[in-house]
Amino acid sequence: MDEKKKDLIPVAAIALFLVMIIIICAVRLSMRDKQREQEIPAETVSYTQTEETAEDGMTQTQEADAGDFAKTEETAKTENTAQVKENESDSSKQTLEIDTAKNKNVIFQDHETQISENKIAEKKENVASIPADWKIPEGSVSSNNPYAGIEGVKKTNEEMLVEMAAYWEEGHMEAVEDLAGLAWYRKMSDSIVDQNTFYYYGERNASGQPHGIGLAVYADHEYYYGSWADGKRQGQGEWFKKYVYYDNDTVSDRAYQVHMYMGEWANDLPNGFGQEHVDLNMSQAAESGYYIQNVIGTFKDGLYSGEMYLTTLDNNGTQEEWNGLADMGIWSPYGSGTNKIEVPVCRNSKDEDHYLWLAVRDNKDRGITQLLE
Repeated sequence: MDEKKKDLIPVAAIALFLVMIIIICAVRLSMRDKQREQEIPAETVSYTQTEETAEDGMTQTQEADAGDFAKTEETAKTENTAQVKENESDSSKQTLEIDTAKNKNVIFQDHETQISENKIAEKKENVASIPADWKIPEGSVSSNNPYAGIEGVKKTNEEMLVEMAAYWEEGHMEAVEDLAGLAWYRKMSDSIVDQNTFYYYGERNASGQPHGIGLAVYADHEYYYGSWADGKRQGQGEWFKKYVYYDNDTVSDRAYQVHMYMGEWANDLPNGFGQEHVDLNMSQAAESGYYIQNVIGTFKDGLYSGEMYLTTLDNNGTQEEWNGLADMGIWSPYGSGTNKIEVPVCRNSKDEDHYLWLAVRDNKDRGITQLLE
């Protein structure tokens, strides 16, 4: 009997060891479950959503001072970004208004998923291609109803800017200009009440200012796409103004269709080498006189400043080339032909005895006038 008891001792020891292991595992699992229950889930950062549609007409802006905006940005940086992107819908957007260093009101409109690597094209997945022969619907510009054709169209300002930015980046300027002539784009621009406010879509710096690549729309149907630095247009960029005429407008010169500048920018104005260009409809041109179609050269704060090359077009369709020298918007007169009323400011490139004349009182502040106002 004693021998049998001795034989059972190792078996009992092994069984006791296994029981202890099971108990330890159970305790650890229990502790882990309690720890998980006590963890605080990552918060989801959300912004007040403000939708603007072409049908609404007026901009609805969430007012926030710069301090509140900076605090919101800091909170967003410290929280779980992956959780934010997973929980927020693609239609989530923000509209914030802040003052830049130049006291310009910038209205930002961005998806929570930020643009990366200076590529606005990443936002164009839902943008359809515009056919090459596509034109502005008849009556959408020349009409006494400013927004004829807008019925049934509901697009947010952000959706319009994303659409335009995609075409602009690819160099489809005809499509960009056509979009600017559509009723809902014109209504977006018309909702901007002063020259110091603009809608913006693109990259930003940590302070929320335009920085990097972005698109802005201003009052009077003006647009800019290109490089920004700390809230100002800086580097390479393109600006244009779309002229809009209505049937009851009998004063405006309807020959002007689009006015644009392409080139270098600094301090929010053309600075450096660039080209000013005007699209003209000569069937609407005045009976006499020249239209300046191109000005190529150096610009200083939006003014002609340096050796300039010009082309002109008259109502007969004749194009001529000219050369001139300007200094901060003032043309240097040629030769001894100056009189008290007019001065010859540009000489014909093919006929040295042929000049463009300018009234003395007008020989100042010559440049891209729309950007100087």
